[in-house]
Amino acid sequence: MNTNSNSPTSASDPSIVVLAEKVNKFFGSMHILKDIDMVVRKKEVVVIIGPSGAGKSTLLRCINHLEKINSGHIYVNGKMIGYHEINGKLVEDSERNISLQRAEIGMVFQRFNLFPHLTALENIMEAPVNVRKVPRDQAEADAERLLARVGLSDKRDKYPNQLSGGQQQRIAIARALAMKPALMLFDEPTSALDPEMIGEVLDVMKELAKEITMVVVSHEMGFVRAAANRIMFVDEGRIIEDTTPEGLFNNPREERTKAFLSKILT
Repeated sequence: MNTNSNSPTSASDPSIVVLAEKVNKFFGSMHILKDIDMVVRKKEVVVIIGPSGAGKSTLLRCINHLEKINSGHIYVNGKMIGYHEINGKLVEDSERNISLQRAEIGMVFQRFNLFPHLTALENIMEAPVNVRKVPRDQAEADAERLLARVGLSDKRDKYPNQLSGGQQQRIAIARALAMKPALMLFDEPTSALDPEMIGEVLDVMKELAKEITMVVVSHEMGFVRAAANRIMFVDEGRIIEDTTPEGLFNNPREERTKAFLSKILT
């Protein structure tokens, strides 16, 4: 697999799932993302690390247009996300087109965001039935298969408040997978969990990492070492390093990266 982000890239390259070019994001006068260039290829697992406030989660949310960018371009599977260009200017797409694009991108948040009035099975079935118009019997069969995949077949009829945090997050992962996305985004998926529940979620993610393209914001260095193809270290809105796990942990180039790692690896 070619993981060299410096190789020639084009949005039309079928091996590229995510392509970001000179992306800038402001919140008022605060410049959150600064000329971000990013490439994620099929079946890659890219983990984004960095200090709090560096722009990691904002970058993730821009990929599926939960946050609007101010300049630059983001493509997923060759299609510009959230915008089209007219005379060199970004013009936001219709909500319908944006929703169709988001259907190709699964996202798992820090908080589980499950529907409290639906069972585990119903939570997983909801989007395929209502967005993709999958027949209910097929959606139910798919949901049961996904429950088995995340190790929760026995929780199919439980409501979110009857599940532990780790179980809820695994249901959230299954719900995202039910849409058969081309890309999975994870925004610090274990940060809201008690320590003993983190492992069960990371185990599911490690299995997924073998077969699906993933971009993950995480501070779980064990997962990074075990599953990542590439690591991006982000600081003050810029990608400071883009390298392999071995390169990051054994030979970080930048002093800022070394200082960060010295704090989180002690």
